[in-house]
Amino acid sequence: MKLVLPGTEPANYKSVKEAVEKKLLEDGQNTKLDITYIDWPDLDQKTKIMLAAGENADLMYDAPWLHMNQMINSDFYTDISDLLEQYGPNVVKARSQQIWDANTFNGKTMGVPLSIFTIQGHSVNIRKDVREALNLPLVQSYEDLENYLYKAHEKYPNLTLGPGASDLSYTWVNWQLRDDTSLNIRPTQALNSSVVLYYKGNDGKAYNLFDEMEPGVWSKIEDARKLYTDKVIAQDVLTSKNIGRDTIVKNITMAAPQNVFGPIINKEELGKTIPGGELEAVRFFDLTPGKNISNFMVDNFVVIPKVSKNKERAMMFLDWANQEGNYMLVEHGVKGKDWEETGEKRFKQLVPNQDQNGGGLGSFSLVWNPVMEYTIDTTDEETMKYESFIRDANNFTADILTGFTFDATKVKNEIAQFSSIQGKYYAGIFNGAIDPDKYWETFKSEGAAPLKKIQTELQAQIDAFLKK
Repeated sequence: MKLVLPGTEPANYKSVKEAVEKKLLEDGQNTKLDITYIDWPDLDQKTKIMLAAGENADLMYDAPWLHMNQMINSDFYTDISDLLEQYGPNVVKARSQQIWDANTFNGKTMGVPLSIFTIQGHSVNIRKDVREALNLPLVQSYEDLENYLYKAHEKYPNLTLGPGASDLSYTWVNWQLRDDTSLNIRPTQALNSSVVLYYKGNDGKAYNLFDEMEPGVWSKIEDARKLYTDKVIAQDVLTSKNIGRDTIVKNITMAAPQNVFGPIINKEELGKTIPGGELEAVRFFDLTPGKNISNFMVDNFVVIPKVSKNKERAMMFLDWANQEGNYMLVEHGVKGKDWEETGEKRFKQLVPNQDQNGGGLGSFSLVWNPVMEYTIDTTDEETMKYESFIRDANNFTADILTGFTFDATKVKNEIAQFSSIQGKYYAGIFNGAIDPDKYWETFKSEGAAPLKKIQTELQAQIDAFLKK
């Protein structure tokens, strides 16, 4: 069975794969796994090429922020509703009905939602040891964070802030917008993580930054530009594929956005490469119930491409993997070798250079679910407080567009055109790497026409959805 997953092949891949295949055989499934791993920066383009070429795949990772809607509209994925009913009872049971209902596409179940929370946790991981060496207080505001960034870079010029460029959600401006409940600006389903087209508040309207720039967005763009020109943001931000964990371990990055609420590397592990090194998580997420808006759409899916000749077997494998005893093997590796149990639903990571999402064949990209996932033993009480908050859907205001799916068929050419234009400017502007005073107008002059057509079609579909 052919699987296509994000990331690089784990160091323990062979031993975990053998253990999974052995357990499958013991349980009556004579299934061999052939997994292709694709680096995150290459994932978008390479998976598009694979699907367009009709290359065989039985299970594949996709996401709304990647190209889930686009690939569905191009008819590359299987509606798995019948497969779930016949072969996937454990897949269904491991997720709430609310999650299933919110993660359909045009009323169809096009993939298995992968999540353990209502939304994804997120923070900026910074070097605690550096902050303390500079005698700086705990970071409790964005002003505190900027003070740390400047003071740390001044003292240690080799250390920089490392946002991302290949995934637009990791750009420095996007990252700040996630937690700004005064704006409540969110990307639309039409353009993945781009906020040039965006939702604001909860009014069912699609807005366009080319029509009118939001002052709160522009101030963040200007701030990013200053950070970059002052060399606080990594100067290779647009070209580097090594962001986050890799650059932290190599003592290059002193701060990096991460999709978790806690430190991605524990003190013991970081100390192996940076003596005395320690991370801490800076969180600006608002814990006020009702302040955050969510459509309960998850960030990760596993899909069955239509080209698959093993659709039933693929679902049978997923059903097997979504059972106690099998889940942790697939998600985190061999018990006693790759991880060990340290308490009720808690585990210790034994695989070097892996965080709470590592150790298995396809961590968070294949079987991730809230019922069977363990919490890593390095999770501190503050992180657990945030994680507990986002497990409860009642802490969020439901987006009035929950369940809405955008059909891009009528504007697929405009989306392709705008995506190409956006590729020249967005990551540069939203990471401060190019001058916004110069390039925003250029971006606008090239992209306004196709974006307006996309906005008009999106709004028409929203209006029709809200009338139902």
